[in-house]
Amino acid sequence: MTSHRHAQAELEETQILVVGAGPVGLVAGLWAAKRGLHVTVLEQNFRGYARGYATLLHPGSLRLLSELGLSKKIVPAGRPVERVHISVDGKSGARVDLPLPALTIAQSTLEEILLQALRAERVELRSPCEATSISEHPEYVDVAVTRRELVTLGSPAHYSEWEPVKSSVIRASFVIGADGYDSSVRGALGSTLFEAGPTETFAMFEGPEVEPRAEIELGFSGGLGNLQLPLPGQRCRWGFQLASDFSLTPDLEHLAGFLRERRATAQALPERLDWSTVTHFERRLTRPFGRGRVWLAGDAAHITSPFGGQSMNSGLVEAESLVDGMADCIGGRREVESLERISAAHVREWHKLLGFNVRFELGSAAPSWLADHARALVPALPVTGRDLQLVLSQLGLVIH
Repeated sequence: MTSHRHAQAELEETQILVVGAGPVGLVAGLWAAKRGLHVTVLEQNFRGYARGYATLLHPGSLRLLSELGLSKKIVPAGRPVERVHISVDGKSGARVDLPLPALTIAQSTLEEILLQALRAERVELRSPCEATSISEHPEYVDVAVTRRELVTLGSPAHYSEWEPVKSSVIRASFVIGADGYDSSVRGALGSTLFEAGPTETFAMFEGPEVEPRAEIELGFSGGLGNLQLPLPGQRCRWGFQLASDFSLTPDLEHLAGFLRERRATAQALPERLDWSTVTHFERRLTRPFGRGRVWLAGDAAHITSPFGGQSMNSGLVEAESLVDGMADCIGGRREVESLERISAAHVREWHKLLGFNVRFELGSAAPSWLADHARALVPALPVTGRDLQLVLSQLGLVIH
């Protein structure tokens, strides 16, 4: 751990310090508050609410959010999907039913609902505040925090920057780093993201839905993955894994070409696109997820293909179990070392998702195409944990 002296900085105390206020960090903060813990949440970016891009909530995530009493707000704001249609080289391969519906929802909507719940629990989210260093001790963790304000630097008046205006130290019993791929908490831990597979590149499109569908369409064509995801508001997301032409500017013409090349039947095009991009996703896993009193969750700990929303949804589960473990440690019911066992279980799940250090066993009834596509299919499914096992059993696949 990085060690610093903070003799002149203002010192305050909390039981759980959450660094990062995306969905994973907000759920961690809310779960801690529900457990009766004093919790502080930091976010280094100013939080605005422009149009948010859609996210996919797994059945397990919806169960967790239901336990937090948020189902009545979240479910009506999203669009449920009950099954996944898998195709291979333009031909129907299988349909699998989800144990419970998944839900697509604008991430900004999800975050606003979580923020409202945090406010109801009187949890303060401090933004923009950056955790600049971490010093771990046997009984607590000291985190140096810098608060920033928008300072006008001269003429014209709109020329301004976020400048540091105040530094303090937060002394926490435990720290959860949910601060994303460029995690400062991971950096302070000295943990590194190791490569568990090649970087994958995707062209992603969102626009009005032309042909309403009640299922996720997941396909493989020439070894490359494809996705069609129903979104709220009669909208749709299309995704196509790329093997080349990584610098293309995705437009309606590109979408038409992808659909023509990778689908067995013609599909009508939307009249416009609301959003499109080419994005790169690394398949990486942090070792370790944490130690002692400082642990990572979500994108700070792992990342893979965007199709299944695995990193965020796994992060929600990780946040819940870490908070439960930390609450038991604070209450004297567990030793701090028990958090290592919790983390080990999450690492093992990620080995399964990434096809790393595991064995895939296909049953006699497994479709012939599955052997070639199992490793790409597993992280693209909208399920985690026991739900993933139930879905894979429909295909005759077991991961050991």
